Amino acid sequence: MSSSDAPVTDDTKPVHDRPTVMAFASMSTWSWFVYAFGASLALLRDDQGTSTTISGLHGTSLAIGGVIGAAIAPALSNRIGRGNVLRLSSIGAAVAIAIYLIPGMQAGGTLALAFIACFFGNLLVVAVNSFIGVHQGKATASALTESTAYASLMGLLGPLAVGFATTTIFGWRGGVAVAVIAFLVIEIIRGKSTSAWGVAGAVATRKTHGKLPGLTYWAIMAGTCYMGTEFCVSLWGADLLREQADFSAGAAAAGLAAFTGGIFLGRAIGSKLAQRLPSEALLRVALLASLVTFILTWLTSAPTLLLIFFFLTGLSFAIVWPLSMTRILRTAPGLTDRAAGTTLAFTTGAIAVAPFILGALASSVSVHTAFVVVPILLVTQLILVLLKPVADVIPSQH
Repeated sequence: MSSSDAPVTDDTKPVHDRPTVMAFASMSTWSWFVYAFGASLALLRDDQGTSTTISGLHGTSLAIGGVIGAAIAPALSNRIGRGNVLRLSSIGAAVAIAIYLIPGMQAGGTLALAFIACFFGNLLVVAVNSFIGVHQGKATASALTESTAYASLMGLLGPLAVGFATTTIFGWRGGVAVAVIAFLVIEIIRGKSTSAWGVAGAVATRKTHGKLPGLTYWAIMAGTCYMGTEFCVSLWGADLLREQADFSAGAAAAGLAAFTGGIFLGRAIGSKLAQRLPSEALLRVALLASLVTFILTWLTSAPTLLLIFFFLTGLSFAIVWPLSMTRILRTAPGLTDRAAGTTLAFTTGAIAVAPFILGALASSVSVHTAFVVVPILLVTQLILVLLKPVADVIPSQH
């Protein structure tokens, strides 16, 4: 491995050096686009005059592009270097998003561009997660939790920006376009050299290092359960509020911020907890808390209590994903990029499939009943975590 792949710290507290801060900024920018994209789909549908089915295909197209991008990311990082992958993905995503935002484009064009944008976006996510896992060493759990906290903040700010932009001369596209500008600024600041984030030939391949360990796939399956859970709540939570407590459409959309706000706050706090507590034990507690708080949400119909429990559910969910990602990386010392790429391919698929299953169930029963998918996924992950534990000690990279 190159010197750039040596851990920068032996402590559990992350080091906020320039490469790390820029990695956080790249992830946050991509998250801005994803959440702003979701918030703008109804507005795009109005512009194009298409059906909800065609509109929904944009999410499917995004997911398919993401799975392919995640799958090839490790090999590409080995060929051209993780740093160059970050540059390529930033520029590629920025160009795809900019073209996507051209007024008057028909559905075929925006579907293709959603695919291309997420192809590059998941190249970026794999590169960032791999870089953090290698660069931060023992501080990986805290650093990934911090990174996802910033991403969650974008989940709050991106949709607000889209809403605000609709009142300006730029229209809703102005809110999404922030990501294009941010990507370009990041690459200008990055400068000519990208070696700090990883150089060519530094990524272990299947040919040189063999298969990923079996424990890695067990950890990936556990993490995939969580990702399906979070997006079921994110995409269908507003409908749950409307059906369960008679929220208006506007109030339900605003009420969803209780969940996303809980995730942001939980990750901000969780970054500190991850520095002090064993990751595996912390994950088990978080999963139990997630199961309890969601069931309370699921069984409550009083509007105020429902919002409180919704917030607590987000707070409990918050650290499950970064701790899940960290334990996946711990199972594959020296194979960080491949573990991160395989994980993102699986979880992106879960993002497409789990909410679809919930929606299909909701068409034959109620939305409330269909949400049984969430506790089933949480219990499944908890069982996998308990049956296939991962040591808290991060093996040395080689």
